[in-house]
Amino acid sequence: MSSPAEKFHAWAETLPKWHGLLQVSPDRAYAHAEEDYDNQYGVTAMEAEDGDGLCRLLQTHQVDTTGPALEIGCGTGYLTFGLARHYPGPDFLITDPSQAFLRLTQRHVGNGEYPARRHFAVLNADDLGQLPPEMFSVIAMRSTLHHILGVEAFIAACARTLRPGGALVMGAEPCEYGYVLMGALGQTIAPVLQAAGVELLPIWKKQLGTFVDTIKFYCRRDLDKATAEDKHLFNPHELGELGATYGLQLKFFPNATFGDFAPPFQPEFVSFTVFFLNYLKYCMLFDAEFLKHIQRHLKPQLKYIDDCYRSHVGPAITGVFLLKKTPVASAS
Repeated sequence: MSSPAEKFHAWAETLPKWHGLLQVSPDRAYAHAEEDYDNQYGVTAMEAEDGDGLCRLLQTHQVDTTGPALEIGCGTGYLTFGLARHYPGPDFLITDPSQAFLRLTQRHVGNGEYPARRHFAVLNADDLGQLPPEMFSVIAMRSTLHHILGVEAFIAACARTLRPGGALVMGAEPCEYGYVLMGALGQTIAPVLQAAGVELLPIWKKQLGTFVDTIKFYCRRDLDKATAEDKHLFNPHELGELGATYGLQLKFFPNATFGDFAPPFQPEFVSFTVFFLNYLKYCMLFDAEFLKHIQRHLKPQLKYIDDCYRSHVGPAITGVFLLKKTPVASAS
C-alpha cells in the first residue's frame, strides 16, 4: 500500500505546471495590490509563532499529522512562515488563487531546511473538490473562509479530502455577534462626537457610512456576494452543526489566534476596545485624528463592553476553529 507521501507525489505529478507553480485553478488576482497587503495591515516581519501555535494545537487535540498539510489562501505567508518550520508531516502544499501572493510567500519563507517538503500551487478554494479524497492530514487557513462564496460546499470538500483523524483548522475568521456589535457601535459615533462639539469632516462621514454598510453587507445572507472580496460573518454554533453534517467535530476558541497556543502558552485575548479601534485603523483606514476622537468620546461605551467580559472571553469577534474528522475506530 502506498504511503501518504507517495500518494501525494503521484497526484502532484499529474498537475500542469504554470511558471514553476503547480496549477489546480486558473490564476486570479486579489482585489487589491498584493504587494501593499502587509503595509495596510501593519505587518512588518514574518514570525514563526502562528505556525508553531497551530502545530501545538494539533498535537494537543491528537490530530493526525502523518500525511501532507494543505494551506488554502496563503496570502503573503503570515501563517506559512511558521507552519513550514514546524509541521512534522512529509509534505506541505501552499496555495492561493493569486500567483502574485504565492511569489511573495516563496520569498518570505525562503530556502531553509524544513521538516516537510514545500510545494506551491495556484488553487481557488471553490475548486477544492478536485483534490483527491483522504489526501491531507491538515487543512490550514488564516483569514480565508470569509472570502469563499459557497461555504457549505467548501466544508464538504474539506471533509472529503481530509484523512480520518485529520483536521481543518481556521484562524482570524469574523464572528457575527462581535462584528454586528461593532457596526451598531459605529452608528453612535457621529451623534456622540457631534454632541461633544467635534466637527465631522466629510471624509469621516463617508468612512463611517462605509463601515456600517460593510458590516451589514457581511451579515446579510440574501445578497449576491459573488464579486465581493470579503463575503461572510460566521456563527460558531452554525459552523459546528455544518461540520457535524460532514463528519467534522468543532472545537472553537473565541478571540484566540494561532500564536496563543505557542509557548509560553499564555493567551493574550485582545479586548473589544483594542480590536474595534484596530479594525477602524487597519481595515477601514480611519486616520489618527478621527481615531483619537472616537477613543476619547466613546470611552464609556467601550469600557462598558470590556467590563462585561472581565471574567471570561468575549464577545466573540474572531477566533480559531478546529474541525476534526472522526478517526477510524481501531479493531478490538
